[in-house]
Amino acid sequence: MRLTTAIFLAVCLLFYGVDGSPPVLRLENVPWSSDRIVTLENRTNCGPGDPQPPSRVDTTERVAQLRQEIANYGVDAYIIPTDDEHQSEYVADADLRRQYISGFSGSAGTAAVTMDQQALWTDGRYFLQADDQLDCNWLFMKSGLSGVPSITGWLLANLPSGARVGADPKLFSYSTWLSYSASLQAGNIEMFPVDTNLIDIIWTDRPSYVTDPAFSLGMEFAGKSWQDKVTDIQAELTSNGHDMVVLTALDETAWTLNLRGSDIPYNPVFRSYVLVGLDRVELFTLPEKVTQEVTDHLPGVVIKDYDTIFDNLAGLENDPSVNTILISGASFAIYNAVPASKRATGTSPVRNMKAMKNAVEQQGMRNAHLKDAAALCSFMSFMESEMAADNYWDELTAASRLDAFRAEQADFMGLSFVTISGYGANGAIIHYEPTPETNIQIEKDSLYLLDSGGQYLDGTTDVTRTLHYGTPTSQHIEAYTRVLKGTLDFADLVYPYGTTYGEIDILARRPLYNVGLDYRHGTSHGVGMFLFVHENSPPYYEIGWFGSDEPGYYQDGDFGVRIENVVTVVQKNPPYNFYSPAYGFEVVTLVPYEPKLINVTLLTPGQCESVNVYHQNILDVLGPELISQGRPSTYDWLVIKTAPLDCSGASGFI
Repeated sequence: MRLTTAIFLAVCLLFYGVDGSPPVLRLENVPWSSDRIVTLENRTNCGPGDPQPPSRVDTTERVAQLRQEIANYGVDAYIIPTDDEHQSEYVADADLRRQYISGFSGSAGTAAVTMDQQALWTDGRYFLQADDQLDCNWLFMKSGLSGVPSITGWLLANLPSGARVGADPKLFSYSTWLSYSASLQAGNIEMFPVDTNLIDIIWTDRPSYVTDPAFSLGMEFAGKSWQDKVTDIQAELTSNGHDMVVLTALDETAWTLNLRGSDIPYNPVFRSYVLVGLDRVELFTLPEKVTQEVTDHLPGVVIKDYDTIFDNLAGLENDPSVNTILISGASFAIYNAVPASKRATGTSPVRNMKAMKNAVEQQGMRNAHLKDAAALCSFMSFMESEMAADNYWDELTAASRLDAFRAEQADFMGLSFVTISGYGANGAIIHYEPTPETNIQIEKDSLYLLDSGGQYLDGTTDVTRTLHYGTPTSQHIEAYTRVLKGTLDFADLVYPYGTTYGEIDILARRPLYNVGLDYRHGTSHGVGMFLFVHENSPPYYEIGWFGSDEPGYYQDGDFGVRIENVVTVVQKNPPYNFYSPAYGFEVVTLVPYEPKLINVTLLTPGQCESVNVYHQNILDVLGPELISQGRPSTYDWLVIKTAPLDCSGASGFI
């Protein structure tokens, strides 16, 4: 049966089990808000006398200063995106402009300010967080929900014909800029480039950029020389009729040249652009990034100053050897700098090359996850003992202790993102980051959601486990078990070549769909090799790809559940064939699930057996590592946590 047929049948069974039976347990008082907050009156804690959330930021003065600059520069509104000049998901402290003007600290969102209104858009991961952090002058737009206007739709409704919307062209991808421009033109409104960033003018205590130098990544970790990578890129350019590609994404420039840096917290990259032509390689970066070691590492590469990229691109107009220049995901400023007669847009050849790890990178990722599991399991064992002894731990101190366990591992270079350490209601905030204002004690009557990861020279990790230090309720257990079922179904899939993420996402959601639940985030993202923890994925899942499997459930104001493993694509050999290669996933994460939160009767026999096989593999692989690292107490804990489930009671449906 083709996968598309299987998916169709799965959709037909969303609200009925194979045997038509109802769920064993029902979650009580599960709110599913349809509120699309688009008026100030509907904001949370914004009524007269309402207490203010501790994380709320008063941006009144900042917005007033911005409006003065909006008037000074002759525009009628100003858009502030999250992005830096390289359209990065996570940015340097100096580039947190949207956070500065709005107070919202999430990794995704866009703010727009007119002379009399201000609004912020973000996705479902941040609905609770944004409503807490935005002061009561901000309209909060829940992106993706019906009835919520788009940014351009809102601007069209609130600006007169002939108005100009200002923005920094370096901070918008060319595709977003052109889309906004086309939409606004329908109302005779101009998308106007303001080369001087207006936030930078008013942000008087803006942090400085990191000045630490870049450094080379050895072949024992990279697995392929930068020269060979450039040769592959040049071959791809030739086959597609291009003479040059402009690499602007920071993980692409770092990967191509086997360089790393520390310009963005938790992301080992450095500010740079790279031009790869059929006859040249040019690196544009800041002088302080280039040491003698970097120069020696890059023989034949012309190194130029970071800010000269625009003039260099414009100068290609007169270069007869370059007729077609490929750009991908670049800023509108880069797009404009490339001569229009030579400009081509498309997917960067580096995107897929980087996503498909070579043999050395694959082994490195496995090694990194083994070390990371030793650290995380040591922490989990430690915390169970501490909580049993009634010792005090809160979200921040627990996260700090986990950091210390990771730092004990070889080749540890830092965290891969801020640890999400959320107890109880804080765990329902999908990308919650504890702060001194929001930090609470970890106790024994609710769930503790821990999403964390490390950067190692040989790989990047990302793992989530949901824990309970007391006696969980039936509600906690059902929520956890349904999320676990989705985790297992995603990981156990066998599929033909050409299968896309969109075709299998539903497998992870179906156990929740069956009882009318869902989660407001993606199920999977790519993971880099000592690069970004969120890496762009190729169109299809292929050998060498590493990514996450992370369904969840979040009950607002009460608790959150998420289980996240990193998986990699492997060859499968089913008894029949798809007229194409068969693929599946191998779980690389080596951290056990929480047995006390599993209701075996909700699992199918196959799901129950998958848990036991996974736990036995953890014991076989991680166990010797714990012994070799001198962690006998963690090993004893692991033996208990990986004890086989009694699958005789597994009678659930898919």
